[in-house]
Amino acid sequence: MAKDPKKLDAQASAIDNDRDLLTPEEIAALQKEIEADAEEELREQAKKSVKAKLREEARRKKGLEEAQEQITIDLAPFADRLLIDNVAYLQGITYTVRASVANVLREQMQRTWGHQAEIDGKPATYNRHRNTRFSMSTGQVSNGPNVNNTSQILRA
Repeated sequence: MAKDPKKLDAQASAIDNDRDLLTPEEIAALQKEIEADAEEELREQAKKSVKAKLREEARRKKGLEEAQEQITIDLAPFADRLLIDNVAYLQGITYTVRASVANVLREQMQRTWGHQAEIDGKPATYNRHRNTRFSMSTGQVSNGPNVNNTSQILRA
């Protein structure tokens, strides 16, 4: 909604009439006072901002506030969620959590995979990243599990 130009002109003329009643020295003194007030307001805002940042940093150093991390839940096939402090973390979803919670989640994910390898009768290193490569032209698999059997199956 636009303001009425007639009202704006009336306000401007009222301010001009008030200025006519004051001497230039009084106007200059008022201008300095207004600038000092504006600078004081700016200084107060800066103090509040710096104080908040310093408080956050101090809380983080004392362990009252932790950094946040993003973590994607990757569990063994038998598990669909982790339950920590009555909060469910579901398979395949990325969460933003405190660093300490992220450490616990990582440990629990690793333990699910270790349990899965134990149940399957596979070595503890079975699920580790191997840089498995597959050649489309020759069908050769390198760094994969059961390399000899897999390459023979693909060539047949």
